[in-house]
This record gives sequence, structure tokens and C-alpha cells, in this order.
Amino acid sequence: MSLTEAQKKEVRVAMEAYAAAYKTKDFDGMMNIFSPGICGFGSGPDEIIKNHESFARQIKRDMIQADVESVVFSETQINGEGKVAWVMTQSAIVFTVSGSEKQTVKGRSTMVLRNTDDKWLIEQIHFSMPYGRQAEGQSFPEA
Repeated sequence: MSLTEAQKKEVRVAMEAYAAAYKTKDFDGMMNIFSPGICGFGSGPDEIIKNHESFARQIKRDMIQADVESVVFSETQINGEGKVAWVMTQSAIVFTVSGSEKQTVKGRSTMVLRNTDDKWLIEQIHFSMPYGRQAEGQSFPEA
């Protein structure tokens, strides 16, 4: 059975809680949104998340390196069945680094969430940015 509209709304609430915790550097809040078995990838070459411990290290590093003004999800698709949801969304993060001018990173995110009956936990996450040398309409660079 597909997710109901109410379940999709709950998933969106979990996503917005993640965005708010990231913005406000709420480390404990962030840890409560993600499953102990969290896995995934960030956009950096070393951003490989294998478990809650490696996720915690990554989030601490993110919180030290930048001040986030906003995290916005757009063009979001939420699907799922039963207690599992999968999400595909465009993501925009507005931030500053060491007092620099405001910057915006635009990327793509996917997430898998699981309903524990108490809340939705993020089990898997992936954030990436389109490859800069690959033009629209190309499947491979310089194709």
C-alpha cells in the first residue's frame, strides 16, 4: 500500500526538522532524526557515512566549518510503502564560511526513512551536486 497523504506530510515534517537542526547547529536534535544505522554520502570526497558515529563526525565538522542560513527542499517527491519512505528532492543550502560572503550550494538529495511508530527516522541519505564539466543533454562529460 502506498503512503497516505498524512504519512507523506509526516515525512516532510521529518525533513524540515533535519533542515532546522542543521541550520541551528542542534547536534542532539540532528542525532535524534537519524537512525543508529544511518548510511550515505555527502558531496565531499571523504564524506562517506557508514554508521551513526561517522555521521556524528561529519555533522560536527559541518557545524564547525560553516554557518548555515537556510536549507530549502524543492521539487520534492515522496513515495513509499508501509513503514518505509523514499524521497528525491532538490536542495539549496545558503551558508557562510569564516565571515565570507553568503554562498549557495544547489544539489540533489535522496533519503530513505523508516517509521518507528513514534517518528520517521532517516536511514539513508545522499547529497550530490551535478558534475560541472557535464553539460545538459550529455550523459558523460564531453560526449
